[in-house]
Amino acid sequence: MKGILTGIFILITIPAVAQQNILDDPVIQESVQKCLYATYGYAFEEALEMQTILQEKMPHHPAPYFLKALIIYWKDFPLLPDDPDTDLFVSMMDQSIEIAGNILEKEPDHLEGIFFDLHARAFKAMFWADNGKPARVIFDINNMYRQTLAGIDLKEEFNEFYFSSGLYNYYIEAYVELHPAYKPITVFFRDGNKKRGLQELKYAAENTTYIKYESILFLSLVYLNYEKEMEQALDYAALLYNNFPKNIYYTGQYLILLLYSSKFTIASVLNEQIDLNKSEFHKLIYLMTQGFLCENQLKDFKAAEQFYFRAISKAETFGPIADLYAAISYAGLSRIAEKKGNAGEARRYHRQSRQYSGFTFILDFDSGVSR
Repeated sequence: MKGILTGIFILITIPAVAQQNILDDPVIQESVQKCLYATYGYAFEEALEMQTILQEKMPHHPAPYFLKALIIYWKDFPLLPDDPDTDLFVSMMDQSIEIAGNILEKEPDHLEGIFFDLHARAFKAMFWADNGKPARVIFDINNMYRQTLAGIDLKEEFNEFYFSSGLYNYYIEAYVELHPAYKPITVFFRDGNKKRGLQELKYAAENTTYIKYESILFLSLVYLNYEKEMEQALDYAALLYNNFPKNIYYTGQYLILLLYSSKFTIASVLNEQIDLNKSEFHKLIYLMTQGFLCENQLKDFKAAEQFYFRAISKAETFGPIADLYAAISYAGLSRIAEKKGNAGEARRYHRQSRQYSGFTFILDFDSGVSR
């Protein structure tokens, strides 16, 4: 789950009385905002400068520790379990949780305490789950669920809570529809409402400040993977890319939606703008996209196969967090094999794609007419 990044800091607009708060100092408030947007925009020196200011001025507040973890996460994206900075990332998140816990011991309903406790745990959970290690977060599940429900109950008091409420209401139903085997488990959880959840996410995207981009990201993912409305998903992905064009994750998401919408000309232009010297992940996005373009725009199947195989090899170096890109590449190889009349090879690549991702848009693609 690539979200929750900005949700922590929306509380800078809420007055509180018992703890030091970001709102108490407009200079600190501005520093948080600059740090947050610089981090998303990959301006890490600026982000670290703002984080250092916060650390000096608010050493006993959870925000600086979460910000430091956030900078590490995006600077090293995709952050992997064995990376040198992973221990520091986890440590900063744990420190944020600990300080939030101290706040909640004194004031159980304290909004900042609830948010930091929830989202620092959730961000850690996302990291471990994306890297194929969901068991590492099992002890945080009860806390996250309790604080999620608290946030749902607070949404009428503060609009920014519509984000977490929308996520819960939508996914608690949509996920079970996609995976019926989990339905018996949901009897132990509060009921959701998929329609309401989608409305709440849209409301958050249009009426909030600090979780606007998180809401946009999840709306794009919802429309792509659950609602099956590609154009809606593409519109939201374009908003993210236009705001943060240097963010390679957002660039990759935008490119995927352009490709599967058969908007090959735009995808080709953007792909050529990727700086291959930035990171190996930049190369992965480029290789996957170029394979797709060679297959479906240029009809150069030999070149497409070469790019797809290179993309798969590159994805394997990142592990589970890059499974989506491997799935897309295997699906492309399957289509090419089918065009060549090699049914057995096509089935094999089809199975490999499905093993890496169960999202139907990947295997259902038909190039149609390029635009």
